Amino acid sequence: MKKWCILWLCVLIIAPYSALSAQEKKTKKAQRKEQMEKVQNMVDLQNYKFVAQYALPMSGRSIILSADYDVVVGNDSINAYLPYFGRAYVAPADPTEGGIKFNSTDFDYRLEKGKKGGWMAHIDIHDGKQRIRMTLNITTTGIAHLSVNDDYRQTISFSGYVEERKR
Repeated sequence: MKKWCILWLCVLIIAPYSALSAQEKKTKKAQRKEQMEKVQNMVDLQNYKFVAQYALPMSGRSIILSADYDVVVGNDSINAYLPYFGRAYVAPADPTEGGIKFNSTDFDYRLEKGKKGGWMAHIDIHDGKQRIRMTLNITTTGIAHLSVNDDYRQTISFSGYVEERKR
């Protein structure tokens, strides 16, 4: 009899926690689905900002960045403000023009489905003297990886996330 009382007491204590756990799983699943829909909407409308958190140069180790570095993607323009670490084959005439900085209205933007439901955006910039090719891999949760290929520099990559562009 004593064993049954202990067993029922355990069931009464554990049951509310298991119900809470199931509710938390449903809530997290709903939040994840909402986040995925939000990211898909941003990518489809070409209205987002890539925020770089890490720079990954061809040689050397990864570098943690401040939140000030980004690429803003819109229907009519692309604005980039990123640092550059690596070998430059041609130095800029103006020393303040280091890094990857441009405001472009002359570009090609091609979007294709990536692996596991994500997207791959191919961006070719035609403004300026050099040609810049960017490939942005975006996951359904908003995590992103950007690769920048410039005619005058080594390729550099960045890791970060995408968020909604503020107008």
